[in-house]
Amino acid sequence: MTGSTLPAELALPTGLVLTLLGAALLYRAAPNQALRPGKPAARGIFWAGWGATLLGLLDLLTWSGPTTSVFIWLTALMLVWSLLPLAAAWRAGDRKAPK
Repeated sequence: MTGSTLPAELALPTGLVLTLLGAALLYRAAPNQALRPGKPAARGIFWAGWGATLLGLLDLLTWSGPTTSVFIWLTALMLVWSLLPLAAAWRAGDRKAPK
């Protein structure tokens, strides 16, 4: 094992965490996101999101073949980009509900 690569047992979790974090940052950088409406994100969040997602993909590529890695990567991106808007809308609905 060289010092420049992760052990095989850490490549999958690290790749997934980087991908999920990057997808969340990219969602936060979108102008129509519902997490913090009215508060635009800094441009650095956009680039940090892309960097994290691409590092996640590179890490997944060290764990398995290219087809499997791209499938896992895209599935993780779709998961975050499907659940974050729902969670943000649910949270916003809780604040608007009468008590």
